[in-house]
Amino acid sequence: MKFYQLAFRYLCRKKSKTFLLLLVLLFINSMILSSYMILHATEDSRLAMQEKMGTKAVLEVKESGRFITQNEIREVGEMDGVIYINRMASDAVYPVDFKPVTNSDSEKENNWKVILQSYDELERDSAFSDLRYRLMKGNMITRDTEKSAVVNFMLAEANGLEIGDEVTVGTETGCIISVKIIGIFAAGSERNQMDTLPAVNRIENQIFIDNESYAELFGHVGYHKIAVYTKNPAQIEVLAEELGDFFGDSVKITTNDLLYRQLEAPLNRIVRVINFMLIFTLIAGVTITSLLLCMWMRWRKKEITVFISMGKRKTDIFMQLFMETTVVFCLSVFGACVVGSGMAGVMKRLLVEENTAVFLSVSLQIRDIATMFFAGDCITVIAVCISLLPILRANPKDVLSKMEG
Repeated sequence: MKFYQLAFRYLCRKKSKTFLLLLVLLFINSMILSSYMILHATEDSRLAMQEKMGTKAVLEVKESGRFITQNEIREVGEMDGVIYINRMASDAVYPVDFKPVTNSDSEKENNWKVILQSYDELERDSAFSDLRYRLMKGNMITRDTEKSAVVNFMLAEANGLEIGDEVTVGTETGCIISVKIIGIFAAGSERNQMDTLPAVNRIENQIFIDNESYAELFGHVGYHKIAVYTKNPAQIEVLAEELGDFFGDSVKITTNDLLYRQLEAPLNRIVRVINFMLIFTLIAGVTITSLLLCMWMRWRKKEITVFISMGKRKTDIFMQLFMETTVVFCLSVFGACVVGSGMAGVMKRLLVEENTAVFLSVSLQIRDIATMFFAGDCITVIAVCISLLPILRANPKDVLSKMEG
């Protein structure tokens, strides 16, 4: 009779032992699968955070006559790891068809001007990104918007402006441009400003526009400030050093990866705990399974010795015992997959609070099943070898004489 036939017959005959081994392997494989599901979820979350958390190097020119040109920005965009560049500029202009908000009696020109601030993405790197300003209605400036503006609600009320209206501003050289209002914002501190503050320095007279309109108005494509975003927060210092070599001392460079580091900390703690749990599970799996099989081998010692004395090869005996354990192991893998798919949502709720910014998408994946199968198979092989080795090394005559005695 072939070894696989003997294996199946033994499993059918020893149902209680088979069921007990199935429960042990089911628990071990479920723990391994759960650990790898969480590890892969944390790694996926880490990669998503690296792209979305906004790790950046901010470059600001030191001299008033210096600009960061479009050619320089193009070369920066080709640097390794750079995924986005937000261009920023600012300058004072004269309102043409509206009046600035002011409480000052000054006749100086600064009391007749407003301040233009241009962005590729207004939601980034501005007072809106750190929640000092909030959009009351309308839309933000984006890279796709053209001839658009976001104005303060007090400036809009003072001049009877609404979303969709156009405002015109001009420079001292006579260049003018009209932009359409697409959003209205509030800061909350407008009424806390000093009355003596000139119009150009008041929050109400800040007008945010797109960079194309700004370049058209001032006749140059240069920027006072840019934010360079990287996809790899761990390399932000390397990027800052490369930018420093490129621009020299003409710009001031600051890095900002605080948000990523704050959100990475809980992920690192989760990884450490899960790695410890995984190592403990593997050691416990080998130990428990080996002890269980060793205990059973004591009752099968005579059976195995008889097979050896009858001329049965030790390889066939090993394969029979390995087949028995493997069949139970495969059943436990199927059960662990069922348990794992049901536990994914439970683990997500246990690991991540609703108000946290860390998002873990815990789900059962093919790679998790493959890893569990490999780890569990290693445990099975090691346990079978440990339990069977003493019997295979013993002399059959000695074993039989002891059994008879």
